[in-house]
Amino acid sequence: MKNYLTAVISALFMMLMMVILPASAAEIQLYDEGNRLKTDEFVEVAERLNEAAENINMNVVAILGSEVRSDTTIESMADSVYDQLYGNKTDGICIYIDLSSAAHPYDYISTSGLGQFYYTNSSESNRVDSMLYAVEKYLYPIGSEDAVGALKEFANQLENYYEIGIPDKYWVYDDVYHEYYHVENGQIITTSGKPYIDTANLVMGGIVGLVIGLCAAAITSASVKSKYKFMYQISPTTYLNKKTVHYTEQSDRFIRERTSRTHVSSSSGGRSGGGSHHSGGHSHGGHGGGGHHR
Repeated sequence: MKNYLTAVISALFMMLMMVILPASAAEIQLYDEGNRLKTDEFVEVAERLNEAAENINMNVVAILGSEVRSDTTIESMADSVYDQLYGNKTDGICIYIDLSSAAHPYDYISTSGLGQFYYTNSSESNRVDSMLYAVEKYLYPIGSEDAVGALKEFANQLENYYEIGIPDKYWVYDDVYHEYYHVENGQIITTSGKPYIDTANLVMGGIVGLVIGLCAAAITSASVKSKYKFMYQISPTTYLNKKTVHYTEQSDRFIRERTSRTHVSSSSGGRSGGGSHHSGGHSHGGHGGGGHHR
């Protein structure tokens, strides 16, 4: 499979119609495997993608695939083509649009570097999925897809989510490098553990601990009072008996001491959260992203 994929990618570089616009902080490359685009359409789309790449300051790769390929091959191709062009963990994004006329075409987006944070794929913030659905409306009926409209919409989506910005406390876990990533001051920071404490869980844990402590204190107090309560009616003359007065003071002192001890133990409890407010994104070998069938 690896040798096959390498051969396919090599052929893609050698045979496909390709454009590389003038070098800048961000570049775009467009591959039209089946020559679906006319020359003027190709130039039009390339210019729009280049505009988006400059606005988001990331590399953008678009592949219009015409061969029938498995989902796994498409995913690996998107990651590999991007890495061969710009290198692993650089800032960018690659979209593979399946124009093979397969029964259920598979479109895929691969993200890299800061691209993983603007174009998210967590359960709470799945922008990649939203982008694919936005592009998808131009890809019907199968066999007569509007590739120009799809790629222009992709460019719109790139600018839209870049403008919205990175979700608060968003992090990514890479299951190959076993590292967590988050962004501080525009730079990706690598850690061995989740980078954010879940404040909501922390506060909730403290509240639960406090409630448990108060309940324990109330139960203890009621139990002690029941155990030591007087078996006869109290009257002013009772306090003339020294033994009875002494016993009352002992009981009172014991209750205060026990209640205080229970309260201190409970208030020192609580638990810290294990993640950030947002669920984390997933990455594999430096690439995030996602795909779905039409």
